[in-house]
Amino acid sequence: LTFLLCFSMYISKRALRRHFDPRVYPHETYLLCELQWGGSDRSWIHWVRNDGDYHAEDYFLEEIFEPRNYNNVCHITLYLSYSPCLECCDTIRDLLNRERNVHIDIRVARVFYANTPDNRAALRDLHNMPRVTIQVMEAQGKVSHYTYCWETFIQPGVYYVFSPRSFETAIWKQRLKLQEILTVSTL
Repeated sequence: LTFLLCFSMYISKRALRRHFDPRVYPHETYLLCELQWGGSDRSWIHWVRNDGDYHAEDYFLEEIFEPRNYNNVCHITLYLSYSPCLECCDTIRDLLNRERNVHIDIRVARVFYANTPDNRAALRDLHNMPRVTIQVMEAQGKVSHYTYCWETFIQPGVYYVFSPRSFETAIWKQRLKLQEILTVSTL
Protein backbone atom coordinates (compact mmCIF):
# COMPACT_ATOMS: atom_id res chain seq x y z
CA LEU A 1 0.00 0.00 0.00
CA THR A 2 1.50 3.27 -1.11
CA PHE A 3 0.14 6.65 -0.15
CA LEU A 4 1.41 10.03 -1.16
CA LEU A 5 1.32 12.47 1.68
CA CYS A 6 2.55 15.85 0.68
CA PHE A 7 5.27 17.44 2.74
CA SER A 8 4.57 20.71 0.99
CA MET A 9 1.39 22.70 1.24
CA TYR A 10 1.49 23.38 -2.49
CA ILE A 11 0.26 21.15 -5.29
CA SER A 12 1.75 21.14 -8.78
CA LYS A 13 -0.03 23.23 -11.37
CA ARG A 14 -0.27 20.19 -13.64
CA ALA A 15 -1.97 18.11 -10.92
CA LEU A 16 -4.49 20.85 -10.16
CA ARG A 17 -5.33 21.36 -13.81
CA ARG A 18 -5.59 17.64 -14.61
CA HIS A 19 -7.35 16.32 -11.54
CA PHE A 20 -9.87 19.11 -11.10
CA ASP A 21 -10.99 19.26 -14.74
CA PRO A 22 -14.44 17.59 -14.68
CA ARG A 23 -14.16 16.54 -18.33
CA VAL A 24 -11.57 13.87 -17.53
CA TYR A 25 -11.69 11.00 -15.04
CA PRO A 26 -8.23 10.26 -13.60
CA HIS A 27 -7.80 7.33 -11.21
CA GLU A 28 -6.61 9.36 -8.22
CA THR A 29 -8.53 11.58 -5.86
CA TYR A 30 -6.89 14.81 -4.77
CA LEU A 31 -7.94 16.53 -1.58
CA LEU A 32 -7.00 20.16 -1.00
CA CYS A 33 -7.80 21.33 2.51
CA GLU A 34 -8.04 24.63 4.31
CA LEU A 35 -8.50 24.63 8.09
CA GLN A 36 -9.44 27.58 10.28
CA TRP A 37 -9.67 27.41 14.05
CA GLY A 38 -11.93 29.77 15.98
CA GLY A 39 -12.29 33.24 14.56
CA SER A 40 -8.70 33.36 13.34
CA ASP A 41 -7.91 34.97 10.01
CA ARG A 42 -5.04 32.54 9.60
CA SER A 43 -5.64 29.23 7.90
CA TRP A 44 -3.64 26.05 7.47
CA ILE A 45 -3.53 24.42 4.04
CA HIS A 46 -2.61 20.89 3.10
CA TRP A 47 -3.15 18.40 0.31
CA VAL A 48 -3.11 14.65 -0.13
CA ARG A 49 -3.97 12.20 -2.86
CA ASN A 50 -4.80 8.56 -2.76
CA ASP A 51 -2.47 6.04 -4.27
CA GLY A 52 -3.93 2.59 -3.90
CA ASP A 53 -6.79 1.58 -1.66
CA TYR A 54 -6.44 4.26 1.04
CA HIS A 55 -8.85 7.09 0.23
CA ALA A 56 -7.67 10.69 0.48
CA GLU A 57 -10.55 11.72 2.76
CA ASP A 58 -9.96 8.81 5.15
CA TYR A 59 -6.25 9.47 5.29
CA PHE A 60 -6.68 13.18 5.93
CA LEU A 61 -9.34 12.84 8.63
CA GLU A 62 -7.82 9.82 10.38
CA GLU A 63 -4.08 10.50 10.08
CA ILE A 64 -3.58 14.25 9.66
CA PHE A 65 -6.48 16.16 11.19
CA GLU A 66 -6.30 16.50 14.97
CA PRO A 67 -8.95 18.31 16.99
CA ARG A 68 -7.22 20.91 19.15
CA ASN A 69 -9.54 22.92 21.32
CA TYR A 70 -13.06 21.78 21.95
CA ASN A 71 -14.15 25.35 22.73
CA ASN A 72 -13.09 26.66 19.32
CA VAL A 73 -15.01 25.99 16.14
CA CYS A 74 -12.96 24.32 13.43
CA HIS A 75 -13.98 25.13 9.88
CA ILE A 76 -12.68 22.68 7.25
CA THR A 77 -13.02 23.37 3.54
CA LEU A 78 -12.27 20.37 1.34
CA TYR A 79 -11.74 20.78 -2.38
CA LEU A 80 -12.01 17.28 -3.83
CA SER A 81 -11.39 16.06 -7.35
CA TYR A 82 -14.21 13.51 -6.73
CA SER A 83 -17.11 13.58 -4.31
CA PRO A 84 -16.70 11.27 -1.30
CA CYS A 85 -17.61 7.60 -1.79
CA LEU A 86 -19.83 5.64 0.61
CA GLU A 87 -16.97 4.80 3.00
CA CYS A 88 -15.57 8.34 3.02
CA CYS A 89 -19.05 9.77 3.66
CA ASP A 90 -19.20 7.45 6.69
CA THR A 91 -15.79 8.69 7.89
CA ILE A 92 -16.87 12.33 7.57
CA ARG A 93 -20.19 11.61 9.27
CA ASP A 94 -18.39 9.82 12.15
CA LEU A 95 -16.06 12.79 12.59
CA LEU A 96 -18.97 15.24 12.70
CA ASN A 97 -20.82 13.08 15.25
CA ARG A 98 -17.70 12.85 17.41
CA GLU A 99 -16.44 16.45 17.06
CA ARG A 100 -19.33 18.85 17.62
CA ASN A 101 -17.13 21.90 16.99
CA VAL A 102 -16.24 20.90 13.40
CA HIS A 103 -17.93 22.35 10.31
CA ILE A 104 -17.07 20.96 6.86
CA ASP A 105 -17.65 22.55 3.45
CA ILE A 106 -17.05 20.09 0.61
CA ARG A 107 -16.48 21.39 -2.91
CA VAL A 108 -16.12 18.76 -5.64
CA ALA A 109 -14.95 18.83 -9.25
CA ARG A 110 -16.98 15.76 -10.20
CA VAL A 111 -19.42 13.27 -8.69
CA PHE A 112 -17.98 9.84 -7.90
CA TYR A 113 -20.07 7.00 -9.38
CA ALA A 114 -23.19 9.14 -9.64
CA ASN A 115 -25.38 6.17 -10.63
CA THR A 116 -24.43 3.89 -7.73
CA PRO A 117 -27.33 3.82 -5.23
CA ASP A 118 -25.08 3.41 -2.16
CA ASN A 119 -22.93 6.40 -3.12
CA ARG A 120 -26.02 8.49 -3.83
CA ALA A 121 -27.60 7.63 -0.48
CA ALA A 122 -24.35 8.30 1.41
CA LEU A 123 -23.95 11.73 -0.21
CA ARG A 124 -27.58 12.57 0.54
CA ASP A 125 -27.24 11.46 4.19
CA LEU A 126 -24.05 13.48 4.60
CA HIS A 127 -25.63 16.53 2.96
CA ASN A 128 -28.58 16.35 5.37
CA MET A 129 -26.33 16.54 8.44
CA PRO A 130 -25.92 19.82 10.28
CA ARG A 131 -22.51 21.50 9.89
CA VAL A 132 -21.77 20.11 6.42
CA THR A 133 -22.32 21.46 2.92
CA ILE A 134 -21.60 19.76 -0.39
CA GLN A 135 -21.47 21.56 -3.70
CA VAL A 136 -19.78 21.45 -7.09
CA MET A 137 -16.84 23.83 -7.52
CA GLU A 138 -17.75 27.04 -9.35
CA ALA A 139 -15.67 28.38 -12.24
CA GLN A 140 -16.78 31.99 -12.12
CA GLY A 141 -19.17 34.38 -10.48
CA LYS A 142 -18.83 35.93 -7.06
CA VAL A 143 -16.64 33.02 -5.95
CA SER A 144 -14.50 31.00 -8.34
CA HIS A 145 -13.33 27.95 -6.42
CA TYR A 146 -10.92 27.12 -9.25
CA THR A 147 -9.26 30.54 -9.07
CA TYR A 148 -9.17 30.35 -5.29
CA CYS A 149 -7.48 26.92 -5.38
CA TRP A 150 -5.03 28.16 -8.00
CA GLU A 151 -4.10 31.17 -5.86
CA THR A 152 -4.03 29.24 -2.57
CA PHE A 153 -2.58 25.81 -3.35
CA ILE A 154 -0.07 26.64 -6.13
CA GLN A 155 3.37 27.94 -5.13
CA PRO A 156 3.43 31.76 -5.39
CA GLY A 157 5.35 33.06 -8.37
CA VAL A 158 4.46 30.13 -10.63
CA TYR A 159 3.21 31.53 -13.90
CA TYR A 160 0.80 29.41 -15.83
CA VAL A 161 -2.38 30.26 -17.67
CA PHE A 162 -5.28 28.39 -16.14
CA SER A 163 -8.86 29.05 -17.13
CA PRO A 164 -11.76 26.83 -16.11
CA ARG A 165 -13.94 28.56 -18.71
CA SER A 166 -13.16 25.76 -21.15
CA PHE A 167 -14.99 23.27 -18.95
CA GLU A 168 -17.97 25.31 -17.75
CA THR A 169 -20.38 22.93 -19.51
CA ALA A 170 -18.86 19.96 -17.65
CA ILE A 171 -19.16 21.88 -14.36
CA TRP A 172 -22.82 22.56 -15.10
CA LYS A 173 -23.43 18.84 -15.80
CA GLN A 174 -21.73 17.86 -12.53
CA ARG A 175 -23.82 20.43 -10.66
CA LEU A 176 -27.01 18.95 -12.12
CA LYS A 177 -25.91 15.42 -11.13
CA LEU A 178 -25.18 16.49 -7.57
CA GLN A 179 -28.41 18.49 -7.24
CA GLU A 180 -30.41 15.51 -8.44
CA ILE A 181 -28.66 13.21 -5.95
CA LEU A 182 -29.14 15.57 -3.02
CA THR A 183 -32.79 16.35 -3.68
CA VAL A 184 -34.27 13.08 -4.98
CA SER A 185 -35.73 10.68 -2.45
CA THR A 186 -35.38 6.93 -2.86
CA LEU A 187 -38.85 6.18 -1.47
